[in-house]
Amino acid sequence: MTKRQEYIKKLREFWLENEVPNITDENAIFLRDLIKLQKTKNMLEIWSANWYSAIQFGLELEKTWWKLTTIEFSKPSQKQVLENIKAVDLENTITSIRGNALFEIPKINETFDFVFIDGMKRRTQNFFDLVYDKVELGWIIVVDDVIKFREKMWDFWNYLEKNKLFYSILPIDWDDWILFMIKTKEKLDFRVEKDYTENINK
Repeated sequence: MTKRQEYIKKLREFWLENEVPNITDENAIFLRDLIKLQKTKNMLEIWSANWYSAIQFGLELEKTWWKLTTIEFSKPSQKQVLENIKAVDLENTITSIRGNALFEIPKINETFDFVFIDGMKRRTQNFFDLVYDKVELGWIIVVDDVIKFREKMWDFWNYLEKNKLFYSILPIDWDDWILFMIKTKEKLDFRVEKDYTENINK
């Protein structure tokens, strides 16, 4: 076992012992396979918790010299992200942004071929609305934990229906299912323009 593998193993043990809200191993394997099959070049992750998903994505992306941008709201969590990225030598692959994704997404002046949304569930529709124009046509958007938190995401489900967006719900692991979508519409019919400067923590 390499030093990198030992470090990740210890981090995973800490995650399990302390019930840190990270994606499951099954989800990580599926998403890494998806990155590989789709030949992802530029990926965006909304909320990285403390390390696991970002590092798993980064391990796959570094093989092809491509990159991940991850946004994390919590200052302590982002500090852990930076420490862990450095410890496993993924600093050239992963860029970590600290801030509220509702503010940070509009500042990003690039497009992505894979977006993974795993932020505050009642803000899912807002995150989706903000990233949609930044996803290249024909590429992927994945939303995590869409069944067990369904009650917090009613506006998102209604938003998908109003825009007549096609998606699949995939039972990847025991914990919850993911929403998988390939972007087929250039523009949304029900784009929501909002000012998030007020009530940002609600």
